[in-house]
Amino acid sequence: MSRHHEPTARCLEQRSGRAPLVLDVESLAQIRRARSEERETLAAIAWDAKASWGYRAPTLESWREALTPTAGSLRTQPTYVADVHGRVAGFYQIDMKAQPVELGHLWVRPEFMRRGIGRALLEHAARYLAGVRVATLHIDSEPGAEPFYISCGALRVGERAAPIEGRPNRVRPQLCLSTTRPERAEPSR
Repeated sequence: MSRHHEPTARCLEQRSGRAPLVLDVESLAQIRRARSEERETLAAIAWDAKASWGYRAPTLESWREALTPTAGSLRTQPTYVADVHGRVAGFYQIDMKAQPVELGHLWVRPEFMRRGIGRALLEHAARYLAGVRVATLHIDSEPGAEPFYISCGALRVGERAAPIEGRPNRVRPQLCLSTTRPERAEPSR
């Protein structure tokens, strides 16, 4: 059995029967496809959100490329934004080429955090994947974001060493989120 089957089965079992992550996604923000011209805005959101975890500037700078969606990924990977009154409040991108399918980005502007935007985006991503018959979403989590994902129904299935200066024992939680629930309807694409 591959290393992903057992956690995937546990992930599906834990998520089934739970209430939706967000009761009314549309009341929080309009979720729409990202536009190629928003690439720099998305990079700035990712940078600001990552910085909100208290990382030092040199560490953040070393992650700049990873925090920036590429023009190619915006064209080829599902990428959606939460638009609040014409302002991009957050976004997600799914890496459909990864095995298992992985959440490449989920970032929310710090001033929009703790308002349901992240939950709305994650629920949208789960519904999108359910609509294309992908049962599980893998999440390589920011350590501080793990409680958020767990509260949304994700299951911790491991961890990855991710030391940084001053934090040699830092790890990134590896999570999975089941997308399989009968009440999920496919979102507009």
